Amino acid sequence: MENKMKHIILKKDRFAKVKSGEMTCWLTLNDDYAQSIRVGEIVCIVNDNTSETCYARINGYYVYSSFDELYNKVNKSELGYDKPNIETIKSQMYLQCTPESEQQHGVRGIKFEYLPDYKRLEDMTESEAQAYLQGMIKGVQKARKQLFRTLEKTDGMATGLARFIQNNPEIFFDGISETDNDMLKYLLSESIKNMQTLLDTIQEQEDK
Repeated sequence: MENKMKHIILKKDRFAKVKSGEMTCWLTLNDDYAQSIRVGEIVCIVNDNTSETCYARINGYYVYSSFDELYNKVNKSELGYDKPNIETIKSQMYLQCTPESEQQHGVRGIKFEYLPDYKRLEDMTESEAQAYLQGMIKGVQKARKQLFRTLEKTDGMATGLARFIQNNPEIFFDGISETDNDMLKYLLSESIKNMQTLLDTIQEQEDK
């Protein structure tokens, strides 16, 4: 599984609109990179002038054949333009792509939620990282016995784990922010097929 964080690079004025909450939808071609950005994923948004970064969670998308069609369908307030009109938008988009590539790929509007308080682990101070990891450890310790009781009552470990995560997210991820909670649940769900190794490790810890 590829876990590398994806990046959206914006001009400084568009970047400022993201941080002010005025822009909540990024317009781009519907190419392979845009299609690889999934709902629920956290992305890094980069100011192309200063390299300043911020983070956002993807919460939906629009797909249309052209910028004209997309413009006529979406809520204009999401786009973050002071006086939105299709000619202004197309003139800016054609600085990054061509009408031919628009016709080839179609277009995508990627909806997102700005996360002003989000930090990656590598960006945290030492004390912030310690608190974060302690929260993870605390949550896992609380969850162990309930997890095993749930798995004992199900035919398959993957089914039991998925059901446990769904029903008890606040127990398993106690002490972790909502943003990281979502990402951790996603990563864990993606790794369910490898859970036997994890369960064996937890069982060994329980036996000590």
